[in-house]
Amino acid sequence: MKLNHPFHLVSLSPWPFTSSIAVFTTAMGAIMYFHRYENAYLMLSFGFVSILYFMFVWWRDVIRESNGHYHTTKVQQGLQMGMILFIVSEAMFFVGFLWAFIHFAAQPSVYLGNEWPPVGIIPVDWTRRPLLNSALLAASYFSANVAKYAMEINLKKLCITNLIITILLGLLFSYYQYLEYSDSAFTLSDSVFGSTFFIATGFHGFHVIVGVLFLLVCLLTLKEATPNHCVGLRLAVLYWHFVDIVWIFLMGIIYYWGSYSRHG
Repeated sequence: MKLNHPFHLVSLSPWPFTSSIAVFTTAMGAIMYFHRYENAYLMLSFGFVSILYFMFVWWRDVIRESNGHYHTTKVQQGLQMGMILFIVSEAMFFVGFLWAFIHFAAQPSVYLGNEWPPVGIIPVDWTRRPLLNSALLAASYFSANVAKYAMEINLKKLCITNLIITILLGLLFSYYQYLEYSDSAFTLSDSVFGSTFFIATGFHGFHVIVGVLFLLVCLLTLKEATPNHCVGLRLAVLYWHFVDIVWIFLMGIIYYWGSYSRHG
């Protein structure tokens, strides 16, 4: 049946509901793990694996819709607007954590020893791994852009090369952040400094991993993409740029500005 409109009426899908259950299970597993409940890691692992599975089947269905020519120009515009609104909501998420960090750093209370960083806290040296990670994300910004523009002019080999480079840079970032956390002189429970530091940078690290997965899916499905039907790649690169921009603020506020002493 030929449609007389450019929109795609999406079929009923169980994946939004099941994905939310998986995220909730992962969050509960993480909370129980932090509180040292017995076998909490099983719930955490099950939730995380469920998220990966539902991401896979959801992406699979979207790819099938694209291959079925349901992604008209109007639909692609809607998908892009949806991603932009999602990124705005995620930006507000990070604004909250950064605002909390700035609030406590600017006016350290007596509970923090009237000092910032709080008494006994040795901040992460921003000139070492954080600076290296900044260089990695800066390089990935350009390689992601090259991949996007290569696809738009139908140079798939160049696109593949730069997608692989971007994914490897993202994995290196995650690895060095893991080393940074392992060598940190403070923990999540060490005052408001530790909690805001690890939550803000940890959630950013999670977004990097999601971005890597997004780019990996684009790489694996690139043979089916065309310059006019590569909305997934465009959105993945847009999301990756958001990750880059958030890191600039984390680097400037938490690692650099937040590491210098000030008194209340």
